[in-house]
Amino acid sequence: MPLAIREAGDYFHALLRLRGRAMPPSPPDTPDFRSLFEASPNPYLVLTPELHIVAVTDAYLRATQTQREAILGRHIFDVFPDNPEDLTASGVSNLRASLERVVKTGAPDAMAVQKYDIPRSGKVSDGFDVRYWSPLNSPVFGADGKLSHIIHRVEDVTDFIHLKNQDAEHNRQHLALQARAGEMEEEIFRRAQQIQEANQQLRTANEQLGELDRLKSEFFANVSHEFRTPLTLMLGPTEDLLAGRSGALPEEARKELERVHRNAGRLLKLVNALLDLSRLEAGPKEERFVPSDLAALTADAASSFRSAMERTGLQLTVDCPPLSEPVYVAPDLWEQIVLNLVSNAFKFTLQGGVTLRLREHGRRVVLEVEDTGAGIPAQELPRLFERFHRVPGTASRTHEGTGIGLALVQEFARLHGGTVSVRSTEGQGATFTVELPLGHAHLPPERIRTTARPRSAAREATSAYVQEALLWNVSKPQEHTQSNRIPTPSQGIRAVEPMPRARILLADDNRDMRDYIQRVLSTDYDVDTVTDGQKALEFALARPPDLVLSDVMMPRLDGVGLLRALRAAPHTRELPILLLSAKAGEQATVQGLSSGADDYLVKPFSAGELLARIASNLRLARMRREMADERARAEGLAEALRARDDFLSVAAHELRTPLAAFQLNLELVERSLGRDAPTKALERLKQARAFIRRLALLVDVLMDVSQITSGRLKLTRSDVDLADLLVEVTRFAEEEARREGTLLTVSVNGPVMGPFDPSRIAQVLHNLVANALKFGRGKPVEVTLRPDGEVVRLSVVDHGIGIKPEDRERIFERFERAVSTHHYGGLGLGLWVSRQVVEAHQGRIDVEDTPGGGTTFHVTLPLKEAQAPLTGASTG
Repeated sequence: MPLAIREAGDYFHALLRLRGRAMPPSPPDTPDFRSLFEASPNPYLVLTPELHIVAVTDAYLRATQTQREAILGRHIFDVFPDNPEDLTASGVSNLRASLERVVKTGAPDAMAVQKYDIPRSGKVSDGFDVRYWSPLNSPVFGADGKLSHIIHRVEDVTDFIHLKNQDAEHNRQHLALQARAGEMEEEIFRRAQQIQEANQQLRTANEQLGELDRLKSEFFANVSHEFRTPLTLMLGPTEDLLAGRSGALPEEARKELERVHRNAGRLLKLVNALLDLSRLEAGPKEERFVPSDLAALTADAASSFRSAMERTGLQLTVDCPPLSEPVYVAPDLWEQIVLNLVSNAFKFTLQGGVTLRLREHGRRVVLEVEDTGAGIPAQELPRLFERFHRVPGTASRTHEGTGIGLALVQEFARLHGGTVSVRSTEGQGATFTVELPLGHAHLPPERIRTTARPRSAAREATSAYVQEALLWNVSKPQEHTQSNRIPTPSQGIRAVEPMPRARILLADDNRDMRDYIQRVLSTDYDVDTVTDGQKALEFALARPPDLVLSDVMMPRLDGVGLLRALRAAPHTRELPILLLSAKAGEQATVQGLSSGADDYLVKPFSAGELLARIASNLRLARMRREMADERARAEGLAEALRARDDFLSVAAHELRTPLAAFQLNLELVERSLGRDAPTKALERLKQARAFIRRLALLVDVLMDVSQITSGRLKLTRSDVDLADLLVEVTRFAEEEARREGTLLTVSVNGPVMGPFDPSRIAQVLHNLVANALKFGRGKPVEVTLRPDGEVVRLSVVDHGIGIKPEDRERIFERFERAVSTHHYGGLGLGLWVSRQVVEAHQGRIDVEDTPGGGTTFHVTLPLKEAQAPLTGASTG
């Protein structure tokens, strides 16, 4: 036992022996043991075996923030309860267990470090302070050898625990950092390998892309060259014919040839642009730079647009004073720079004018082409000189173009050692600037010539640009052009039975395309033409046509925007709309149709195809109008019906009652007539009963359609003998079989019990047998039912007209038939309903040819109900 405990024990033994009796006067030198105990530097608490506090040291009071008079005589756990805010606190339970062991065993009990929070300032209401203790509980025995007291000694180790936790956290963080550093090293190594592999893949891909780019450029060059041969053979003879070298032409033929010549020239211009692009990508090798009078060359090229601009009300200003010296340029390329910039300015300038200035600044020459057009959005300026890039939504004379004109300008300027730039404010026009250095030190010496060669192609290029510009709203075109050709009596049926001519609205910004389509359509239709989508929208809203035929790419409002606007307006929502586009391919067609167009025609197209598409869509529109009229007439009844499906169910229920009464009355009439009734009268009554049964079946089918399509097909299963059900159903069919001269044979192999809906299965049996009798009229029909393990198999065999292989799946769809209704009638619903019922029973129905001709239907049904019925059907 520790010395402190022994000393405390001796003290308490002496104290307890003297307690309760008078003590003799102490000698003057006798120490005050209580004072000595209370002054002990160690925290002690003395408890009775009942755990009441009887003594405490000052050190204990300081450690626990308590007062001696406040705790003496009280139970230890009343003074030191668990912290109610710490739901995991276990100090009280652990200390109680240790003290009880001391009482029970009479041996000291050393406890592990405990977390035992103490009340702040000794008051529970003031909250708790976190404390960690190292307790030791020791017994004190009296003279009788019984336990008299327990000394509870504690050591406050809170600071040590905090330091230990901090060290543990630091160690944990250090280990985590070391582990993370190792992981990062591994990750860096792995990423380095991946980057190395990716770089190798990129190098390989770049090499492949470079090869593909070279092959593409070579392909463009080859295709462009191949295009030029047939174009030359088109342009040459056409020019000869227009020049009258083969004699005078009729006026109509001349107009057609002029249209052919213009568009062949436009095609040649596009081919030349592609050829130029492919040459640039392959590396310039043919361009020769010669000293040129750049002012004259520029003014000559720009002035070719004067007539086209004046006819549209624009002013062209060409300000090109003579320069101090010749400028080394490739004349053909410089002329294309000027033509592209002036053509571009004319295209996007609807009012005001275009100004071209050529100036000399130091050792550089500067060309500026300024317009008062639509301007360019700021976000589009960085991409303006990219190949094939086009600024969307900008007001212009046409949306035609390839998007390579400005890219060629930039490439041609670079070939001259120059630059091109643009500045623009949207809505206020744009200014393009080309700068070239003077002299020839910046040019490859091997491509410099001192004299220029004749440029026969220059006039051809200029003419192509100007001819194309003349097609963009020349002069002031009529807002709407209407053709009204009155059909002559020689037009056959229309002369005998005249019908109103449909009116078509044509929107296209290409004049030749408008004229061509108008000429093709005007024989059969009245055609109104407009030059852009906005005019088409205004015209259609004011006076809706019968059909709209619109190009996709147009200024102001494109074809898709026109389509959406017309679909949004109530009185044009149902208009048939056909889109014309030069974008070929399945994706373009799908996009056009998915945007809401009724049809999508890819250029080039033939007149016959255009006429057929228009006639087809007009017929469909007429049918839609007729259907809309029918729906409008039916809307008067709609208020009396909650829903179609409910109506069919209610109507079927209501019809069954009078039908049953009608059938019963017919039977009563037949009985009242007796056997002596005229044979003809009895036959008519029999036919009437057959018609009533047929009408009842039709009512049932209508109700089935309602339930199946709404997902409310409900099976009412019960244990049914399919053999009895089959015999009962075929008994009603025997009369029809005899009337048609058909031998109906039914073969049943024993009772076949299973959980089926008898009315639904009877419906399937009736449908299949009725079909066999109908389509195998006069020929044998065999019906077989046999169990096969856990399923039952039904076969209905006829020897009739049969079903083509391509129709076998289709016949199970709604309203589908394998033969014409003209000869056989029917709604085309029987097999569809049968399949739905069979599948609701987790079965299947199949069809195949009967050997020797005819059709065999096989139905397979499980004899045990599956756990999960099919979606859309429920089991009652």
